[in-house]
Formats: sequence, structure tokens, C-alpha cells
Amino acid sequence: MEDQLSHLQSRYEKFCKLSQSSGENRTAEVKEMVESLGDRLLMCPGSLNEGQPWSRPGGLIEQSIGVTMKMRTIAKSLEIDVPTESLVIVGLFHNIGMIGGPLSGEDYLVEQDSDWHRKQGRLYRYNEHLPKMPIAHRSLHVLQHFGVRLSMDEWVAIATSTGPSREENRFYIGSEPDLSVLLTQARQWILKGHNT
Repeated sequence: MEDQLSHLQSRYEKFCKLSQSSGENRTAEVKEMVESLGDRLLMCPGSLNEGQPWSRPGGLIEQSIGVTMKMRTIAKSLEIDVPTESLVIVGLFHNIGMIGGPLSGEDYLVEQDSDWHRKQGRLYRYNEHLPKMPIAHRSLHVLQHFGVRLSMDEWVAIATSTGPSREENRFYIGSEPDLSVLLTQARQWILKGHNT
């Protein structure tokens, strides 16, 4: 248990340090958001089901760090010119909507209270008290709530972070910014790495 807490704290510190590379024009807003979300951010899982990666407390932070680092690696190896601050903002915060309501303090994922569902590996359930909204849109809402300004490319990358196969993202196929492609590829690569 103590090792788990130490690991969580270490990942949270890395997340906080990375978040400060979000550009001098928005460092204060990002810092306020991260500090305000604090324990909720630290303990937020990154997925619903036991068989999925990051389905434990701290999963969101771990996933976000992995995506950010993979985006940097892909951009560097393919010599794609994208600002570091954009990689950080999009990589770390594209899934911040998993937190839930920034004002209400209600979590998006709550512990599963059905024994049957828990036996099926569904550790969490969606909080029915929150307005229905895709994670990407909730992420944009959380960022907006804290006054974190986004470039057009950052906004599109986060809005389309679930990939081009989703109906709402098909409009962008063929015209998505490099940042969006980097995010989609990084998410696929880190998921693939967890499934091997």
C-alpha cells in the first residue's frame, strides 16, 4: 500500500512538472487547474474496466504522461514541427474530462456498487448525476472553466481525440492538424504497448 502511494505521488509530481511546460501565457491557469483538482486528479482512474489499462486510481495521470511522452517521441522522430507547449497541453489534458464536474466536484467515474458488474470486471460506473457529454467535450469544458486558452489546433486535437472513426470527428478527416494526428497515434501506441 505504501509503495502504491509513493508511486502515485511520484507520477503526480511528474505530471505537475510537465504541466508547467504549457507556455508562459497560460502557466498560471494550468497551475491553478491542477492544484484545484488536486486529489481528484491524483486518484482519477483512466478507464472503467479491470481489463483495460489505467483502470486504477492514478490511471488518468499515468495515461496522460504516457501520451505526452509518446507524442514528443513521434514528433521528434518524424521531424514534425509542433510547439512543445501544444504537445504538453494536448497530451496531458485531452482526457481531463474524466475528472467530472469542475464546479460541482462530482466525479465522472464512481465506484461500481453492483456486485454483478464488479464480478464482470466493471470497477466503475458513469455518474448519472453529471450532464451527459463526451469525454473530449468535457475536457474542453474543464479547460475553459479554468481559463486555459487553446490554439485552434489544440482545440481540434482535443475535440477529435477519440479518433476519426467517431461520427462527430469525421468532418475533420483529411484536414486535421498535425497535433491531432500525433495525439491519435500516441494514444494508439501506448494502448498497444499495454496490450502486448
